[in-house]
Amino acid sequence: MKRFTYLLMGSAMVLAACERAAAPSAPASEAAPVAATPMAKPETPAAVQAVDVNDVQTRAAAFRAAWGAAPPVVYRPKGTEAAEVQTYNKAKLVPVAPALYALITEGQGGEGHVNAGSLAIHYLKPTANGFERVGAWPAFLITGTFGNPPQWSIRQDLTPSPTLVAEAGGTWQGYSCSWAHVIELTPERPVTRIDQVSTGYSDGGARLDGEEVTGFEGQILAGEKGRTIRVRYTGDRKAVVTYAKVGASYDPVDPPELPGC
Repeated sequence: MKRFTYLLMGSAMVLAACERAAAPSAPASEAAPVAATPMAKPETPAAVQAVDVNDVQTRAAAFRAAWGAAPPVVYRPKGTEAAEVQTYNKAKLVPVAPALYALITEGQGGEGHVNAGSLAIHYLKPTANGFERVGAWPAFLITGTFGNPPQWSIRQDLTPSPTLVAEAGGTWQGYSCSWAHVIELTPERPVTRIDQVSTGYSDGGARLDGEEVTGFEGQILAGEKGRTIRVRYTGDRKAVVTYAKVGASYDPVDPPELPGC
């Protein structure tokens, strides 16, 4: 009788063990949550964050970093007369390369016809607190008349790096001329690729009523980037002139004879 009882108890224990082994595990949703290892979010260094070049406060900070003071700044280029003193006030930021910007500042010269204006170029690197100056070329380009700074624009189609095209002009005894300077903003420094190219002419102010007037316009066009730049002339002079890169500059190939001032 005792042996039978022990057998029944043993069978019950074995059956209970089998039932526990066969019982399904808890669903994953009911299991204790396991915290996933978070992925590290890549941080963008302040030096390579995008800069809003049109923001007024950003440009003001860039100006202070470039010149060490708020505008206006009075600067006397070395080797010039007092009339060539430049007053720098208006400036714009231009992207040059990743984490590198150029501040182009317009300089106002004297008020006389013989006085020129200028453009200054500074290279800046954005930092967490603003900008750090990494290159300075004050009065990089001095040109024009009546102290006015040249009109300028940035083009992306002429040279491998952004290109600053600055145009100036004037009138002398009825003869009007305009010309342009082509400057490549390389990551290392600004480089003048074409020092001066004629972009316009008219002798209308020197002609009497009824006399024939001669005039033409020149338009700078893209060529083979890094190798050539073209200039197309229309009006009384029609031609397309190719400027080929020779060393650091671009020189004209078979240029036409053009009247000047």
